[in-house]
Amino acid sequence: MKITLISPYPDITAFGLRTLSAYLREKGHKTQLIFLPDPFGDDLIYGVSRYDDKALEGVVELCSESALVGITLMTNFFDGAVQITQKLKRRLAIPVIWGGVHPTIRPEESLQHADMICIGEGEEALLEVVNKMSRGEDVSAVSNIWIRKGAEIIKNRLSPLSPDLDAYPFPDYSMKDHYVMVNGHVQMLTHEIATSLLRHGTVADYLGKTGYQTMTSRGCPHSCSYCINDTIRKMYGGRGKLRWRSVSHIIEELESIKAAMPYVNYVWFSDDEFMARKVDELKQFCVAYNERIGLPFSCLISPLSVTIEKMSMLVDAGLIYVQMGIESASPRIQQMFHRGHMNNQRNMNAIRIINRFKESMFPPSYDFLLDVPGETDEDRIQNLNFISHIPKPYQLQPFTLILYPGTQLHEIAKKRGLITNEYKDIYNKTYTMHERNYLNLLMSLSKGGKVPGFLLRLLIRSPMIDIFNSKTLRPFFKVLYDILKNSKQILKKRLNP
Repeated sequence: MKITLISPYPDITAFGLRTLSAYLREKGHKTQLIFLPDPFGDDLIYGVSRYDDKALEGVVELCSESALVGITLMTNFFDGAVQITQKLKRRLAIPVIWGGVHPTIRPEESLQHADMICIGEGEEALLEVVNKMSRGEDVSAVSNIWIRKGAEIIKNRLSPLSPDLDAYPFPDYSMKDHYVMVNGHVQMLTHEIATSLLRHGTVADYLGKTGYQTMTSRGCPHSCSYCINDTIRKMYGGRGKLRWRSVSHIIEELESIKAAMPYVNYVWFSDDEFMARKVDELKQFCVAYNERIGLPFSCLISPLSVTIEKMSMLVDAGLIYVQMGIESASPRIQQMFHRGHMNNQRNMNAIRIINRFKESMFPPSYDFLLDVPGETDEDRIQNLNFISHIPKPYQLQPFTLILYPGTQLHEIAKKRGLITNEYKDIYNKTYTMHERNYLNLLMSLSKGGKVPGFLLRLLIRSPMIDIFNSKTLRPFFKVLYDILKNSKQILKKRLNP
């Protein structure tokens, strides 16, 4: 039986979808993967369709001989998933199943469009659905699967999480029956196209390398109120907070990638908290990675996991770049985020440890969340004051906070009446859609870590704040923001035609 799996995500990594494909193939089924990078990227336009109809005609043609089509999505790819699904259902009599974070959190809404949805992790559930379909059996009682039958919704129980992540195969990078949309046309994914796309991934572009992205764990040790991880963990009764693949499993995956994709010269570990592993396991990883892989790599970390010992062993093994979430330097907002234990002293201590390895690494990136509901100018000033003391070199990644459904902050904001139009303010919002004001402009100008600390501190003192952050000058900064953003986009297109 042939199953088509579709990703509307902005790149071709799609770790979860590729793992599902590999698992189904391992069990004897045929799969094809279609990558449809959202053409709008960070410049979403509310109410405007994501995909050109000609591109979707190509998708319909590829899906015509499939028995099942699966689409993975997060909330900000909802509109794209709806457009793809509607096109398929108008032309083909093939069931469509949605999976991923959004269907898990908003199952009823998702079933207004899909025939089935998968809640939670999908390897075992999808395999059972496919097995039953191939035998002509009813699939309405499969765990983790909800099904729409007319006006009725069948809601099945949630299966326990698998404790053994090594039971699942490496992500499917076989290039067999893989397709991708490039410049509005769906075509076969070749190694040549993959090289170009992997070279221009977010982190790979910054490092000037061709990156391979993977994950060595599932879950996160933290319970941040803006993140869906904590909500999903509660769905499973608090279990599965953090599960790891074995070091041998990870190394074998990377060895297979080096053999199949020799153009990859960098590895990006996108675990939510790579350094949360125990020291002994990290030592085991570093030794094996150094001996058998030997490529530079990067990872995501948090201030709580950073130690000199861990940084030293990872840098020796090839670590060249880290991205760490600070999120806010305001104690009040830190408490709102449930990150009070990651206070400014703890954050700065971690930054200083990272800075000790600056000769061996690219400048690290530190994440901050902007436009938080209830945030005051004083909170923003505390962020900028903290940034002014960060030792150079560094990069900032200021992200607009998106109140994703299911998160604790979403529930709080909804109760307070702060969410008036979910589709406009959440579904069609990206991390780069900052409020256009003086303090956010200072944050954007600080992204490269070049603004001298003393100058930044001067710009956030009175009377500078009183003048430039006044209501009178607010329209001027909105225009200035747009000019700078448009200039950056034009420059980017010229540099990457």
